[in-house]
Amino acid sequence: MKMNNHIENYPKPSYRQIEWYKREKTAFFHFGMNTFTGNAWGDGNDPAELFNPSDLDCKQWVSTVKQAGFTCAILTAKHHDGFCLWPSKYTDYSVKSSPYKNGCGDVVKEFTDACAQYGIKAGLYLSPWDRHEHTYGTDAYNDYYVNQLTELLTNYGKIYECWWDGAGSLEADYDWGRWAYTVRNLQPDCIIFGSLGAAHFAETRWVGNESGITQDNCWATLKKKTLLDEVADEMNIGCPDGDIFVPAEVDTSIRPGWFYLQEQDESVKTSSELFRYWFNSIGSNAGMLLNVPPMPNGKLNNLDIDSLLRANALEKQTFAVNLAWGANVSGKFADKILNDDEEYYECDSLNKTITVQLKENTVFDCISISEKIDFGHRVLNFEIEALVKGEWKSLLKAECIGYKRAFYFEPIKARKIRIKLIGRDKPLIRHFGIYKLPDGCFDEEIKIKNNVDLSKTKIARLHINDTEIEVDFGGIYPFNTVKFNGLGIEKYEVQAFDGTKYYTICNGTRPSDKQIVSFSTVIGSYKMRIIANSGMFKNPDISIVEL
Repeated sequence: MKMNNHIENYPKPSYRQIEWYKREKTAFFHFGMNTFTGNAWGDGNDPAELFNPSDLDCKQWVSTVKQAGFTCAILTAKHHDGFCLWPSKYTDYSVKSSPYKNGCGDVVKEFTDACAQYGIKAGLYLSPWDRHEHTYGTDAYNDYYVNQLTELLTNYGKIYECWWDGAGSLEADYDWGRWAYTVRNLQPDCIIFGSLGAAHFAETRWVGNESGITQDNCWATLKKKTLLDEVADEMNIGCPDGDIFVPAEVDTSIRPGWFYLQEQDESVKTSSELFRYWFNSIGSNAGMLLNVPPMPNGKLNNLDIDSLLRANALEKQTFAVNLAWGANVSGKFADKILNDDEEYYECDSLNKTITVQLKENTVFDCISISEKIDFGHRVLNFEIEALVKGEWKSLLKAECIGYKRAFYFEPIKARKIRIKLIGRDKPLIRHFGIYKLPDGCFDEEIKIKNNVDLSKTKIARLHINDTEIEVDFGGIYPFNTVKFNGLGIEKYEVQAFDGTKYYTICNGTRPSDKQIVSFSTVIGSYKMRIIANSGMFKNPDISIVEL
């Protein structure tokens, strides 16, 4: 379609980003040394002999996520501990030194072969932080990393995403430009996930938390400085006047932890939670990245599989039929927005109201709307209303639409809907639909129990010295209250870990022996600490709960 009078001074997506948007659902498989040690972050000192899955079945992983509606999957080829799931010729700390297949195994090959067989796009996570490699922190490590990146991008077919975790890399001096050139040269269609020094090359970003949550607006555009500094809150929202187009990937795990722990079998996200997560990711102009960690035997747990399949069934049932199909839509050729394809309707002004007249009064409780995001964010504000009993009722008033914006509300019965748009350029609307949620779709909500002391579970790990108490929860949990013995302390800070760094939640002075500190709920963290800025802990005792 010929485009007229377009404003060109705002960021647009690349062809890789458009392809990434269309994937919608990406699975993450955290599998490696930590699967066998129970650690979240290994230190690189665990012997390779520990890695020995008895019944590894990458076909089971990939066929499962395929059946659950996923189109892409990413494997942790190397996590922070430095253990490699392929027989890299640049280190002995890999599967070739393990008992798995008598040292002749190659998990990356099994994974990518399974992806090819089931039509799933393969991605690889190669941790920049390497706690085993002796050259880490020197210029020689850049060579080491490029060598391993080259192995992965030349020996395993087409790779669609290269995932660069920022953890452990805040102060690192990596040659990001050389690494990015390697990706672009060897895999031109591969999208790069990253932040910090990788911000100059990243085409998708971290959403700022590991709980699968977005705010009311999640712009694909943001300031490059936000990405360079990895400012979590700003990365979650983005901004309409951002100078780069880097959409958010909303990552979380189906379990509290990233790697499998049997103790978390009772905390697998329900189908209801995963369905709500769909709205918080794909339905919020972002991508879904859901971790499903295989067990030590090398297979997915049936509990995880059941939740995945049931959640996908809810998605399919909800969006199977657009209840607006056949409606009368104001504007010449505007009825094309009722299709869900690549055609779109170009509004004839910056501020436009589109009216949708349904065939009859219809009960619905869910709406989805999409821009033609190929041309960037044009809509800056929008409101969707329905005429209910003779009065216009606002269903959603927000700013960002983007690739897809889907939301739900209490069921209403209406025949007329209007979409009010305010754009910086003539809005391009690709799709509009109304739907009815399955009855009881949110009945199986949240299994995490309130008032559980996160410092005293079976998987919690405490690290205590005279000036610091640190608690590793063993998974991602919310909390809002800390109780501790603060005798001997003059000043303290309570901090939470956001996935890459600690940040201060609150501070205080002269705590008592039964000090209680409450604050706004930290939506998801897997570590916290109390630091004594003045004085020393005499007899520390701690409990951490969500009240």
